[in-house]
Amino acid sequence: MGKDADMNRKQLAKLILLGVAVGWGCKKHYTPKAVSTANSYLVVEGMIAAGSDSTIITLSRTVQLTSTSVHKPEAGAKIAVDDQQGGSYPLPEVDSGKYAAPPLNLDNSHKYRLDITTADGQTYVSDYVPVKVTPPVDTISTPITANGLSITVSTHDASNNTRYYRWDYTETFIYQSDIEADYIFDPTNPDTLKWSRLRTPAEQIHTCYVTLNSSIINVNSSAALKQDLISNNLITQIPKESEKIVHRYSILVKQYALTQDAYNFWSLLKSNTQNIGTIFDAQPSVNQGNIHCTSNPSLPVIGYVSASTIAQKRIFIDRSDLPVWPIPGYQCNPDPKVFKPNAICWRRSSPAPAELNAGIYIPLEAISTAAECYKEPIPAFTVKTVYYTCADCRFHLNGKTHKPSFWK
Repeated sequence: MGKDADMNRKQLAKLILLGVAVGWGCKKHYTPKAVSTANSYLVVEGMIAAGSDSTIITLSRTVQLTSTSVHKPEAGAKIAVDDQQGGSYPLPEVDSGKYAAPPLNLDNSHKYRLDITTADGQTYVSDYVPVKVTPPVDTISTPITANGLSITVSTHDASNNTRYYRWDYTETFIYQSDIEADYIFDPTNPDTLKWSRLRTPAEQIHTCYVTLNSSIINVNSSAALKQDLISNNLITQIPKESEKIVHRYSILVKQYALTQDAYNFWSLLKSNTQNIGTIFDAQPSVNQGNIHCTSNPSLPVIGYVSASTIAQKRIFIDRSDLPVWPIPGYQCNPDPKVFKPNAICWRRSSPAPAELNAGIYIPLEAISTAAECYKEPIPAFTVKTVYYTCADCRFHLNGKTHKPSFWK
């Protein structure tokens, strides 16, 4: 009986392995049409700013899912804001795919649209839209939770004329590199021993200001309420272990009033891009914007153009304002050969190593003549160094050493 059972198990195992092998061999690579089609549709981002804010419009092209590129700016276009009364305001290209103009002094009683001509000669226009006047941001609150910090915004319109809102934000925080390198490699001095010199204040690379923009769609509506009031709408959450709140943090919240059509567009876009992942989420659906290609009406365009004033408010949060939360560990590579000071040597008859000239290794002290890298004493130069990612804060999230003008 035991032998028969063993034989049956062995036969079953062989059958399972044979089935897996046959099934694997019969599989064919499937590439959906949506992935393989080489479409390159125009994407229009931005809004027409009334009041004292600049109008900024970004043009780009869609890329294939299989593409290694994540952003394809549309350069060389001509853009203007058209007034339904006949006026026109050009938006010059200020960067590749980015078009902007200072405050346009628009009339809030008029309607406006975007007029776009791309480098390939295609023309696009948006529907004329009214200017919505955005009420002020009442408060930005920072409730503390067990997991960290929440940032919420409250607003209201006493005239009950807004009802539909959208927010985005820009956050800035202080980041300091794991190692403070007070020296800089500068081979301009005739004396080689002085090629590693102390940095000036303008050359410091230990403290940076990192700026990040919001990447989610945040909309809300008071249409179902008697009063036009939004209370404590969540803007973002910061975990208590986040590096953003180790020293000092600031957030600038911008608020936009929307028409109902614009609100419906952003809500559907949010549903299609953020609220997906399970079988219970809403299924993706067609999101119709208000921009059209007039030279080729069958050509899709992605985007929605609104016109409004912008309300904004900034707050600062210091570490002393928060509970005693853990400080994040080192961001630097833990490899001892990289993180710990590493001596670099070169013979006096040879040029300095390329890694020093290129800034890959940063000196931590003055150059000496001790041949620390060689087994036998030879005429050489030596300097203790550290890998640049451990000392140069500018390589972390594109940090800037220059203090922003708004920083208190």
